[in-house]
Amino acid sequence: MSAPSESQAAYYPIRVVSNETGVNAITLRAWERRYGLITPKRTAKGHRLYTEADIQLIRKVVSLLQRGIPISQAKAMLENGEPEPDINVQTSQPSQWSQYRARLASAIRDFDDVEIARVMDEVTGFFPVDIALRFLLLPLHQQLREQITEPLGSARLQFFAGFLQGRLSMRLSESSEQSMKVTLVLANTVYSDDLELLLLGILLKQFGIRVIRLAGLSTPQEISELIRTQNLQGAVLGVADSPEPGQLQSLRNLAAETGQLIFCSGQNVSQASTLRERGLVALNRDPQQDALTVRDVLTGVNE
Repeated sequence: MSAPSESQAAYYPIRVVSNETGVNAITLRAWERRYGLITPKRTAKGHRLYTEADIQLIRKVVSLLQRGIPISQAKAMLENGEPEPDINVQTSQPSQWSQYRARLASAIRDFDDVEIARVMDEVTGFFPVDIALRFLLLPLHQQLREQITEPLGSARLQFFAGFLQGRLSMRLSESSEQSMKVTLVLANTVYSDDLELLLLGILLKQFGIRVIRLAGLSTPQEISELIRTQNLQGAVLGVADSPEPGQLQSLRNLAAETGQLIFCSGQNVSQASTLRERGLVALNRDPQQDALTVRDVLTGVNE
């Protein structure tokens, strides 16, 4: 059977490609502009359209990135005809990411912020922030959470969280190449580590969602006033594992008063239905999946 002609080929918009590959739209555009890695077709209005071959190429690049190979080197490998990674088979050899994790884990054990900064500078010099989050920072943060009952486990988690907060919070205020059509407030309503919220905020920015981050503890009343006076489209809030009835009522009032979407993160899975019954959107404490959920819900509302 002959290959389909260009007019018969299937084309996919950037949002579909992002969902299929796990690479956000900003990174896909950067790969196109900076490295010439992909050359999508364009509609009459300039929107990008990708082929199935483009999607397969992106998956191969992701597989190389997962092994810790920088994007520029990955492009050269594919262009030079070097053996391509099997995207369906996981390599048994340790990746560069595992080496980065080992270096960071060792530095965290020794409370060595100088070495942590050295590794982070190296990583961010080679990889986009969303890729670093996906393959390094989120897995390491989860590993530290699982070790919290070990001696000094909690202190190490807090030490690393504090370092990341300092490094990543600046990302929210950096200029973006993408126009921001939606603005949300990102805030904590309980005293707890808000690193997960910060990571979520970074990922939301990658999807073109502007975030106003409030550090520390915020009350629903303060958040309501901010949404109203600044004409925001909603909020992403950190809540307790099992919100008390009074807290649930305050969140319900917040959604009713503002008429905007209120996303909640931090609660137990069992609380999801309770939140939904009160007009709230429950997230599941997975920053990557939560960012997709927020984006998709907002897109559905705006369309």
